[in-house]
Amino acid sequence: MNILALDTATSILSAALSSGDGMRYTEIDAGLRHSELLMEIADDLIKQADLTPKDLSLIACMQGPGSFTGLRIGFSAAKGMALSLGIPFISVPTLDCMAAHCAVWPGAVLPVMDAKKKSFFTALYRGENRVTENLDAEVQTILELLPRDTPVLVTGPDADLFIRAASSFVPEGTLILDPGRRRGNAKELLEKARKLYILNNSGDNLESGPVYIRKSDAELSLRDKQ
Repeated sequence: MNILALDTATSILSAALSSGDGMRYTEIDAGLRHSELLMEIADDLIKQADLTPKDLSLIACMQGPGSFTGLRIGFSAAKGMALSLGIPFISVPTLDCMAAHCAVWPGAVLPVMDAKKKSFFTALYRGENRVTENLDAEVQTILELLPRDTPVLVTGPDADLFIRAASSFVPEGTLILDPGRRRGNAKELLEKARKLYILNNSGDNLESGPVYIRKSDAELSLRDKQ
């Protein structure tokens, strides 16, 4: 299968393409430039593999949580390509992909993303296996869920921020900072999408959309005015 994976969940924009001659990958610390760079780097990967968009078999994107704008851009691109090419698309939970690159860690893994308002998006894992559902919680609530008998590897683009916030509540050495925390996760996204497609022999419903966990500030403001 020729699979294109688009990771737009964080400021680190990444894309991966798997074809018959291997995998190609690129990432850019794009800030807020996802909309102008995403299709450019996707097209470059397709050309590097000597393919055309019509050769693609499957498109994957991040399901969320993550940047509201980034997730919408990823879904729009993935669903648009899937619809125009007549191929399936699959979305994969962002935190699953962040945890996947730490699968060899022998203990618990905690991918974290800054959710603002003193909270973090997170979920607890053992290897690639989920221990909790997606959470939108403050630091102390998250710490209550962590095992006491083993260090926890903290990963994700905001791992540094989480550990600084948690440092006064846990003994030194309880939380280990993943040295590869600030990276794109399009490779993990691609592999998880491949497995899901093989398992289910189908893609996502084209009516599906991002899983934000929390409502946007605009939605919350509108709700409060009602």
